[in-house]
Amino acid sequence: MSEQITPSIVVPAPARPEGSPLANIKHIIAVGSGKGGVGKSTTAVNLAVALQKLGAKVGLMDADIYGPSLPTLMGSHEQPKHIESGKIAPPVIHDIKCMSMGLLGQGTPAVWRGPMASRAIQQFLTEMDWGELDYLIIDMPPGTGDIHITLSQSIRLSGAIIVMTPQGLATEISQKGLQMFQQVRVPVLGLVENMSEYVCSNCGHHEHIFSKGGGAEVSQKLGLPLLQSFPLDKKLLEESEAGTPVLVSRPESDTAKLYLDLAKNMAAELRSVLGGARKSNPTVVNTEKNDTHGMLKVAWSDGRDSVVAYKELRFQCPCAVCVDENTGVRKIKKESIKEDIQPVRINTIGNYALSIQWSDGHNTGIYAFDMLRKLLVKEI
Repeated sequence: MSEQITPSIVVPAPARPEGSPLANIKHIIAVGSGKGGVGKSTTAVNLAVALQKLGAKVGLMDADIYGPSLPTLMGSHEQPKHIESGKIAPPVIHDIKCMSMGLLGQGTPAVWRGPMASRAIQQFLTEMDWGELDYLIIDMPPGTGDIHITLSQSIRLSGAIIVMTPQGLATEISQKGLQMFQQVRVPVLGLVENMSEYVCSNCGHHEHIFSKGGGAEVSQKLGLPLLQSFPLDKKLLEESEAGTPVLVSRPESDTAKLYLDLAKNMAAELRSVLGGARKSNPTVVNTEKNDTHGMLKVAWSDGRDSVVAYKELRFQCPCAVCVDENTGVRKIKKESIKEDIQPVRINTIGNYALSIQWSDGHNTGIYAFDMLRKLLVKEI
């Protein structure tokens, strides 16, 4: 199979913040699911290999700290190595840079609370020498939890893919995944349906074991593209357990071609989303302090500029220290805020919020873009 770059497989991306350890990664794509056992990890691994076969530079990160499957699916337990820069070089497996808790040589399961798992994910992102990549594919843990929040707050995800099966609960489960990504403003590029049907290897008879058209039905209901449907493939299961992706073991098979099409469809949808084909809420593209007048200027992705007074912004802090979580009553009094209050540092949180460190030492507030947009008292 040719490894020349397929047109449009490499999608241009906005620059990441200068000095970021991920500055040389064009796109970070999360592959998630509302529940386990739907073939999410198999999808992530074979999508990564498909992108690489089409000519992209690809990394693959296993974010499932408690049940890592990347070493098994990729057929290697090679450990990462420390390099002269002080960073860690991820092992290269099937021409893909890989990182997983399962590659650290620990034979016992991780019995960690959420914050410890989140710190491990932070290390995978910031201490690894990922180099220049067109795509970093992240195999997310099933469901929603601390790791999902950590990733959404730590990095700018270009998009997410939701993996599902055709059962009757698919819509409800997929809806939860969609809502989670929507809350943190990560565009969901589309759905992948696994186990759509069974094809008999002897006679070629097609049997819908679960339900027919489940992926298309969910796609229509959620308003998301169905990027690809995959039938049950006994050989794919055997190859996965043996650690050989189908694009390596059977590159000319129908299943391999479906994964190549998935990669192309994902890239096309990503290009469409970045090009503004989908309507999305405005995001913050820049902030500018004016300490003389005590105002913060915010530039939005829709071309508008707005301003808000520092004192008002500090007063409206949404954190639990400033607002009672049960009653919604504001604990902080506006008269207690000094007139010369000002932001010391402003950071972007993922795709959806700003965090502000204030001159009075307060730094726990996360200002969601939607909330910030409502606070702004003047549009320029």
